[in-house]
Amino acid sequence: MAEATPSLGELEIQVMRLVWEHQPCSERQVTDRVQAEKPVARTTVLKTMQRLVEKGLLERVEGEAGPVRFRATVARDRLLPALVRRFVERMLGGTAGPLAAYLAESGAEGLSAEDLEALRALVRKMDEDGPTEPGP
Repeated sequence: MAEATPSLGELEIQVMRLVWEHQPCSERQVTDRVQAEKPVARTTVLKTMQRLVEKGLLERVEGEAGPVRFRATVARDRLLPALVRRFVERMLGGTAGPLAAYLAESGAEGLSAEDLEALRALVRKMDEDGPTEPGP
C-alpha cells in the first residue's frame, strides 16, 4: 500500500484520526474537535475534508437525514503503517534505528502502558520470526 498511499499533511492526519474515532461524523463535529486542539478556521477543516475525499480516504455517508456525514474508506491499521513506512524510508533513509531510539528514550513520559505492551509484543514477535535482512 506504500505507493498507493497519498501524502498527508498534519491537519489531514488529525482529521483522519478524529473521523476514525467518531465516524460517521459531520464536518461540524470534526471542526469542533480540531478547534479544541488548535485554532483553525472552519473553512480550512472543510477544505481538508474535501481533499481527503478527493484522495479517496473519506467518503460521504449517503441516505442519512440531517447534516452530511463522513467516514473513512481505509482502516487506521492499514493507513498508519504505510505512513510510518514512508516516514522511515524518506525521512530516516530507510533505517528505523532513529525511530527505535526515540521510542526507547521516550519511555515512561511519552508512551502509555498500552503502547509499551504493544512494543513488547512486537519485539517478541520479531524474536520468534528471526532476523530480517538489512535494507539497501
